[in-house]
Amino acid sequence: MINLSHSIEEINAILQALAKRPFEEVADLITKIKTSAMAQLAPAPAPVEVPPAETAPTPEDAEPPAQ
Repeated sequence: MINLSHSIEEINAILQALAKRPFEEVADLITKIKTSAMAQLAPAPAPVEVPPAETAPTPEDAEPPAQ
């Protein structure tokens, strides 16, 4: 596999050129280009915040016995 880097404008020009070819010849290639581009242009998922783990109370946290 070869990875190529192109600007959005260049990719659009490539897709326009492919669109002039018979559909059967280029459909899979267009799909691959679009899938790859969408994966790279998709927003990054928001970081997931993990709440701090709840801990059992320690003896120091316990209330003094009622008198």
